[in-house]
Amino acid sequence: MKKAAPIKEKIEKQLEKMERARSRAGLLRETALLRLRWVPNVRKIIEYFAEALFKGAGSQPLDPKLLGESVTRAKLRAMGRELRHLQGFAEEVADEPRQADSVEGATLDPADHRLCEWAAEQRREIMRLAVRFERRLGPAPKKDGD
Repeated sequence: MKKAAPIKEKIEKQLEKMERARSRAGLLRETALLRLRWVPNVRKIIEYFAEALFKGAGSQPLDPKLLGESVTRAKLRAMGRELRHLQGFAEEVADEPRQADSVEGATLDPADHRLCEWAAEQRREIMRLAVRFERRLGPAPKKDGD
């Protein structure tokens, strides 16, 4: 007979799944906004899809006990994570000149090169804003058993 895994391990596995899902959701959003921008109302489609997922996951109110902090703090912390995601996307754009230089025969238009430099500046601004969120909120609540 198989032993039941301790609850801590079950929770950690579930959190890992949620983190992977969040990462995939970010890729979905980027892909839709970048590659499907010609699709009419793509943002509305993404919002509809997210709402369907939310309802499927159970639209019960957020529980501060489960969150480990107030709902307000959890929402602001989520905004900070979104800023970090946006920072990474800006960094990817800022890195394009180096990527183009590494591909033989590939060159970047001077106007696009300037846009990449601007994206690097914006990345720094986004990072500063994310840091302000993180400092204001303090450390994330510890998971049970940590």
